[in-house]
Parts: sequence; structure tokens; C-alpha cells
Amino acid sequence: MFSLARKLQNSIDYNGVTYELKLAFDNVLLVFDVLKDENIDDLFKVDVVMDLLLTQTHELEDEQMVELYTLIMETVILQGKKQEVKRDLAGNVIDEDEDDKKLYSLEEDAQYIYASFLYDYQIDLIDQQGKMHWFKFNALLASLSDDTMFKRVIDIRQRMPNKHMTGEEKSNLMKLKQLYALKKSQEEIEFEAMDLAEKQAYIKQKMAERGE
Repeated sequence: MFSLARKLQNSIDYNGVTYELKLAFDNVLLVFDVLKDENIDDLFKVDVVMDLLLTQTHELEDEQMVELYTLIMETVILQGKKQEVKRDLAGNVIDEDEDDKKLYSLEEDAQYIYASFLYDYQIDLIDQQGKMHWFKFNALLASLSDDTMFKRVIDIRQRMPNKHMTGEEKSNLMKLKQLYALKKSQEEIEFEAMDLAEKQAYIKQKMAERGE
């Protein structure tokens, strides 16, 4: 969690061992690239992510590696965010409007994010690769002003036609929404990361099938 009272987190404790982490924002973005790759199986994804995030080599068994991965993703990368399922009074899952979720993607919106950091903060994110902490990046991203390209694109994605618009205005809005539409949102990618962390039973089964 981001705190002005403490130093930025760069390590995590697991089973009595402190593991140093590589938390530059660009390294974490590589983690998300790995997690959304549908051509890689789950256990190999965890292995690659751990190689990206840990500064030292580890000798953890697969089950322990998955547990440490889960801990890092839940408490550090996603900063304690929970992907909560909304339910009605009867306990039934409520399907949310898909358009409300597809607000941004750290990958697809990279050029808008880069330009917006340069516009608002005079920060060149290319120069900050390997330097800027993931927590700092997130704090600055969330605080971009409304007149940055990134925030304007998000506004277009969540804006809906209304009865006060002319036919031409509605048509222009729909064209803009198509132009800036996402293939996959950051929320969906983060959900997949959390979902992967909850597949320990599946991974154990795979290990058993291989006789490990």
C-alpha cells in the first residue's frame, strides 16, 4: 500500500525469508504481458513472473512458488485490491455492464499514458524505465488531469449517448468510441492475474499428473 509515512515496499516476507523485488513500473508491465499470454500454461506463467519479480534465484517447490506468487500479486502488484463479485439480496451474481469495465489498458493505452505523463508532469516514462516504482506510477496515473489525452480517451469510452444529443453528436460519439475501443481492459487483465492465483488446486493436479 502506498504510504507517505513509510519507504516504498521493495521486498516481501514468506516463510521466514525476505525476498527482494524488482518493482520498476516497466518490469511490472512485463508481468501483465506474461499473464495475458494465452499460449503459456499457468504454472509456467508463475515461473516466468517470479523470475521477473525476484532479484535472487529461488529453490521453492512449485506449490510454494505459487503461494509466494499469490502473496506478491495480491498484496504488492494489485496493492490489496480485491476483484469483488457483486450480488443481489438473494445472493445471486449481478452481471455488470461490460462497457463500464473497459476503461483503460496499460498496454493498449501506452502512447496516451506516455504523452499524458509528459504533458502533466514533464516526466518521460521511457527515461524512467528501471527507475520509477510501480506504486509511484499508479499514484501519478490515477491523478492525471482531465485535459490529458489518457483521461479524455477514458471519458469517451464511458460516455453514453443521451436524449439531449443531436443525431450528428451521437454519430460522432459512436465513431470516437469505435476508434478508442479496447480489446482487453486493465481490469480484465488484473482479474486474470487474481484468477491465476486461485488455481492452486489445478496446478497441484498437474504436478500430480507429472508424478512430482
